[in-house]
Amino acid sequence: MPGRLFKGGDALYTYADGAWQTFALPEQVHIRDIDALAADDAYATGMKYPVDGGHPVTYHWDGTTWTLLEEVPVRAGTDTAKIAVESTDSVYVAGWADDDARPPIPSVAHWNGAEWRDVTGDLSALYVHAIAPDGRGGLWVTGSDQTEPTSSGPVFWHYDGTAWTEQDGATAPDGDARWPSCTFYDLAPADDAGSFWAVGHYTTPLDPRGDQDVHGLIERSTPSPAS
Repeated sequence: MPGRLFKGGDALYTYADGAWQTFALPEQVHIRDIDALAADDAYATGMKYPVDGGHPVTYHWDGTTWTLLEEVPVRAGTDTAKIAVESTDSVYVAGWADDDARPPIPSVAHWNGAEWRDVTGDLSALYVHAIAPDGRGGLWVTGSDQTEPTSSGPVFWHYDGTAWTEQDGATAPDGDARWPSCTFYDLAPADDAGSFWAVGHYTTPLDPRGDQDVHGLIERSTPSPAS
């Protein structure tokens, strides 16, 4: 963010004008992700560990200090790891519960500037590794889809502010066709029309020795989600 750098971990750190400022966190609180609108308007999310018995935490930076927001209403045992800020009255936090469950149970919550609302809806069977606002009040979500078969193909979910829609991504031509295994780790806008880039990896079929290769994977949504 121009004018200020943000960093998480076991504390919240900001850097500006050649100096670091540290905001101490309670014991066992760890910040997993930060997103900012401006040098004086940022949000951070993470966990008060352990996951079992702990709870998610979300902080807001106002240019001077960090303030703890009310607790995110997600399923017990959810490890919140991603945050995406669209505006001061539109912030998304996401994570998943993996308490020996198969498949994982994702959760997504939305902050409207005054309160949180659970918007998980039909989103299911996903290790949530990346979220990104669509620029229209909605959200794109991706990661590692665990729908049967256990390692499935590239999947994206879109939330339009009311409901979720699941969309398949493109399968790599040399990917494992029997048990496709794809994971995406980040999303980024591709243009002003709502298209996005997704980056991750995929695996090839097992060779005669039982080995397989892992390759990088880059995809661009087409046609534009706006169409």
